[in-house]
Amino acid sequence: MKAYIGTSGWQYKHWNKRFFPADLAKEKWLNYLSTKFRSVEVNTSFYHMPKQSTFLKWKKESAPGFVFTLKLYRLFTHIKRLKIDKEDEKILTAFFENALFLGNKLGAILIQCPPSLKADHQKVEGFLKVLKNISKKLKKRFKFAIEFRHKTWFVPETYELFKKYDVAFVITNSPEWPSKIIRTAGHVYMRFHGRTKLFASNYTNKELGEWHKKLQNLKPKELFVYFNNDANAFAADNALYLSELFG
Repeated sequence: MKAYIGTSGWQYKHWNKRFFPADLAKEKWLNYLSTKFRSVEVNTSFYHMPKQSTFLKWKKESAPGFVFTLKLYRLFTHIKRLKIDKEDEKILTAFFENALFLGNKLGAILIQCPPSLKADHQKVEGFLKVLKNISKKLKKRFKFAIEFRHKTWFVPETYELFKKYDVAFVITNSPEWPSKIIRTAGHVYMRFHGRTKLFASNYTNKELGEWHKKLQNLKPKELFVYFNNDANAFAADNALYLSELFG
């Protein structure tokens, strides 16, 4: 099993002196992060379409073997809400074409859905078919992972659909959203949002040790784990400890 463990983002000013050395220039933060972890989950790609030049820059600045997981542009998840027409498909294809400039440093693709999005299996299968067609067109086997936050998705019908398309059903840990420890694809994807306080609480070594066992028991080919509890650089501390457990 290959384990890619890291943080959700890295451009946090409050991490200066807590995780990043005080005298380290901000433009070198990515390189520093890439020497401590094997991966990072990119948040900026959720808010706008990253340029090819940005991906080439990140690829050059990061350490060998480091990979970037991209959060899908919110146009498709929060505005279109997974209902993709032909024009949307062109934009979606462009997103993945740009992502290919990361080369072997492209990790997974995270598709984060809004909490208000209720289960509609016909709609999500239509979306999965679009992803499959784009993958075939670009001749690339992307590793997709979808995070749902509405309880109606947590049913066997969803899990079986994801197994059919080899898409990971994202495992989460948070005080607000439901979760299911399950493997629906060759890869497993997990996000730690903070157990007691969203984006802000720290995980104990004992808690992380328990999660280490749970994730190992799923026996995925590849494991992607990201910490989104960025307050006080807890995400970096927790990711470092879990990385040690996975060796």
